[in-house]
Amino acid sequence: MVKDMTKRILFSPIGGTDPISNCRDGAMLHICRKYLPDVVVLYMSKEVVEWHRKDDRYCYCLHQLEEKTGHRFQEIRVVERPELRDVHVFDAFLTEYLSILNQIHKELPEAEILVNVSSGTPAMKNALHFLAAISEYPILPIQVSTPEKKINPHLENHDDYDPALYWECNEDNEEGFEDRCTESKSQNLMDQIKRKNIARYVESYDYVAALQMAETLVNPLPDSVMAMLRGANCRMKLDINGMTRELGVAKNEILPIRHDKYRNIFEHLLNLDIKLRKEEYVDFLRGVTPVIVDLFELALEKYCGIRLDDYRLPAPKSGFWDEGKTKANPVIMEAFTKKFGLDFRFGPIGSVHLLAIMNHVVKDEKLLKLSNSLRTIETDVRNIAAHEIVSVTEQWVVSHTTEHLSLQQINQMLQEYAMLMDMGIRKEYWNSYDDMNRSICRRIAED
Repeated sequence: MVKDMTKRILFSPIGGTDPISNCRDGAMLHICRKYLPDVVVLYMSKEVVEWHRKDDRYCYCLHQLEEKTGHRFQEIRVVERPELRDVHVFDAFLTEYLSILNQIHKELPEAEILVNVSSGTPAMKNALHFLAAISEYPILPIQVSTPEKKINPHLENHDDYDPALYWECNEDNEEGFEDRCTESKSQNLMDQIKRKNIARYVESYDYVAALQMAETLVNPLPDSVMAMLRGANCRMKLDINGMTRELGVAKNEILPIRHDKYRNIFEHLLNLDIKLRKEEYVDFLRGVTPVIVDLFELALEKYCGIRLDDYRLPAPKSGFWDEGKTKANPVIMEAFTKKFGLDFRFGPIGSVHLLAIMNHVVKDEKLLKLSNSLRTIETDVRNIAAHEIVSVTEQWVVSHTTEHLSLQQINQMLQEYAMLMDMGIRKEYWNSYDDMNRSICRRIAED
């Protein structure tokens, strides 16, 4: 196990020009010379294993490089595959390299992983290129050109190889050696693909997935865009305080309602709308009750002049009726007696109680019809979805509601009710999430 202090790891297959060829670094050694990784993982097929066991040439040169540069490798890890003869089979390397790289990332998730895509067979190189392109965590492929900028002539006799002599004759040990490393452009292409996928996740309101993919970019998104993604994720969780921490006052450019109580109700309704779009029907129905209670509370104050805060217990039991204060209001008690008879028991405040008061006092027929319909929906389908294991589909909801309403009709009724409460909601505000998403996607595209 490598210590947590590791910052950079090189994974390198070993090829015929490693460690030194034609009096110059092979690709593995040259990458180590430039990038000075903390850990080097050498992957060896059958023939390479035999050379390694014969004279330790690969590790010898790495230790010589330590002396030359003053940089100490925390670990040189050798992966020996003496049984590996079919070095041309792409699929075999794809599977094994993925396993090795995943293990490295699991051990050290914060480490920068480099891969040598210039050593080994074409199958080895292509497998690493492919894995770097599709990886969910950053992998940087490094290519190393030959000194002649063409195919290496392979002049060395690997069976008669003197590591010390080759090290002494290595021209790359001289001051001002030519840097022949190139960071592969495949990561830039993959970053572009990932950014488009991030935008698609944002457009589908999946901010968790967008953030997870953003963390895999080699060239990260600007801090301001990451803050917007985190802020959007907080908003989806109805965590306005978290959104404020991420965006500060800039959140006011996204949230159209400023009044705390009105904003919480409005954001809950937007959240329900998104659950409906994502076909999360059970969660939609479960979220109906709390917002109905809040909307009925607003209606009581607007249409009846009754502030529910005057009749509830203080925190932390603010969800319960205060029996003494409530009994002191004859209008409320008349409504309760009319609805529940003389045996009404004071307990948690529910929509059924608030509706009883409105039915006793309110004269606005439109509001009463809408209020009673919402309460019926709550009893028809919400309670079943919340307390029983059922498959909730559009057809199920239509068949179980007294008025045979679709989920979209229920959603529209909730939004219509909110518009009647004078909360400052404009029609265009219902597109607030889409407006936010367009802003995020525009900034991703501009970066």
